[in-house]
Amino acid sequence: MWTIFRLAVFLHYVQSVRITSVRIPEVLQDGTRAPLTLDCDFVTDNVTGLVVQWFRDGREHLVYQWIPPRQPQALGILRDKLDLSYKVSNNPYSWHRALRVVRPEPELTGNYTCVISTFLAEDERTRPMTIFVPEKKFDMVLDRLSDGFLNVICAVEGVFPKPELTILAGSRPLHARSSLKLIEGRYTALTSAVVSVDALPPTVEVLCDLQVPLANYYSRKRDIFYRDPPPTPPSRSSGHKASDTVLINWTNALLMSTVIFYHILRTT
Repeated sequence: MWTIFRLAVFLHYVQSVRITSVRIPEVLQDGTRAPLTLDCDFVTDNVTGLVVQWFRDGREHLVYQWIPPRQPQALGILRDKLDLSYKVSNNPYSWHRALRVVRPEPELTGNYTCVISTFLAEDERTRPMTIFVPEKKFDMVLDRLSDGFLNVICAVEGVFPKPELTILAGSRPLHARSSLKLIEGRYTALTSAVVSVDALPPTVEVLCDLQVPLANYYSRKRDIFYRDPPPTPPSRSSGHKASDTVLINWTNALLMSTVIFYHILRTT
């Protein structure tokens, strides 16, 4: 028994495979023209049965395989997206260990697992990669309703990966209802919160926070809401009354919110 144990330990160390580093860009903004490299460096004392494999979002999704001295293969979502002639080292047993992505696209976002195996051993490492698309539009509307409530509407379009919207009055998050749609590979999100005007301070900063957690991205819209709007002096040139000006401002805000809702419904 002791002899078998010593032999097993010997084989483990002599015939071992060990990944020494995995180099994958964690966050990359869409539009980068340069090719992208995902590298998986390793050491092994025996190359018998050596296989280099890459998986995306789980071991059930094989996207790359290289069995020296054969040519590497790109599979699944990486098919036709790799430079299969790319060599990352001078060692013929690690030539094609890396993925050379010719055209990085947001759809390639995911968790990538490198697996190095021989007949006697195996090692693996997983790293995330996010290809981020900033928003095309980001709007916030304050709509003062006639029944004493304030409707705050936040909308964002054309962002990837999934965004999160939060509405705050001062430093207090407001209870909000949200919708999220994936349209042609990009997200459209709408969040709205209704709060009693009497529950707000006389003057309060209203905020809409946009976050994309996977990309460590953050943006903010802000506006000042007056519980009791100050009177607006009449304009000598126009002859409008102060009440007419306030009404026009409310009407414009309501019209803007209606346009945003209509656009969201039209694209869904």
